[in-house]
Amino acid sequence: MKFQLECSKLEFFRPDAFGFINNLKTQSSRYPMINLSIGAPNRPTPEWILESMKANLDNPAYHTYPPQHGAPELCDAIAFWYRKRFKVKLDPRDNVLVTVGIKEAIFNALHSLINAGDTVLVPDPGYPTYFEAVLFTGGKLVTYNSDSEPAAVLNEIEYRAKTYNPKIVVVNYPSNPTGRIADADFYNSLSEIAAHYGFIVMSDLAYSEIAFDGLKVSSYLEARPNLELGFEYFAFSKTYNMAGWRVGAIVGDKRLVDAVKLYKSKIDSNVFYPIQLAAATALKETPASFYHELSAMYENRRNALLEGLSKAGLKFSPPQGAMYTWVETPMGMDPWVFTEKLYREYGILVVPGTAYGLNGIKRVRIGLVQEVPLMEEAAQRLTGGGLL
Repeated sequence: MKFQLECSKLEFFRPDAFGFINNLKTQSSRYPMINLSIGAPNRPTPEWILESMKANLDNPAYHTYPPQHGAPELCDAIAFWYRKRFKVKLDPRDNVLVTVGIKEAIFNALHSLINAGDTVLVPDPGYPTYFEAVLFTGGKLVTYNSDSEPAAVLNEIEYRAKTYNPKIVVVNYPSNPTGRIADADFYNSLSEIAAHYGFIVMSDLAYSEIAFDGLKVSSYLEARPNLELGFEYFAFSKTYNMAGWRVGAIVGDKRLVDAVKLYKSKIDSNVFYPIQLAAATALKETPASFYHELSAMYENRRNALLEGLSKAGLKFSPPQGAMYTWVETPMGMDPWVFTEKLYREYGILVVPGTAYGLNGIKRVRIGLVQEVPLMEEAAQRLTGGGLL
């Protein structure tokens, strides 16, 4: 029997937006490239975190397999952080699981909790891994429009819950790719809906410390102090410029965390111990000024870009947080065509919106991932090039 790879579940990944972008990079452009497609910080990991890593590298005790579910030092630090930041009480042993970043955590959590045929409600537009992970589990993928005001999102989630009886509902604030933020009232209402319909809430808090215009990011677990049927992803990549370190965490309801622990134990052996100790240092020793400067840095980049987008006649909703701007394509242009146009004519590399779901059909995502002078240069190119 002939092996046919093209008939496999991998067909879901085609066309591949990020493969398309990588191919564009190899082609000629009118200007030097300004890469605003990446979703990673461009600054180095803070020195106090690096020093912790260096101090523990020479300890031979750390060069064996790490604790299966996370170093106790890091689990304690995560519980400390949640208590300090959100006033949420976590038991480091029962409510915390260290993960190899967030992408792995999403896949493992959904494989742990979803059986073939179970319904998962995910945001569209949303992080592509949500869609991919659900389909790989054999679950039924249902979406809601996340590019809406909080009241509209809650209404749609409740309607979908009534109609489809989802096992899990995924939320992500600050949002990738829209930059929207949900407040405590949103989570309180979502918690009530979840309790009524009996679904699990999976909250992705990857951008918790990047918020603009004086806004403050909340945690879903603040609305769920008993943690029942709720869990959250906690990340180091964006806040502490540790994207390449691959360390994150799942926190929440012990029953859910235990399920992921069991599944994950069959997949990997967790994160190198010195990396976990460095992550604990990040949570315990990072000064408050760092977090203020982090948000200010991305807000300044946002403002530099938005000025150019406005002058170029492009429509957008100013992001409230995270590190992206969600921009309408001119005159309903196909996002793949617009992405190619921006690169070839302006040297600006972005991501076509359909990489984040069907609701991205007339959008592109532009990352706030370069320093202000480059963001200003991108803005100047757009305003001077007759984009429309």
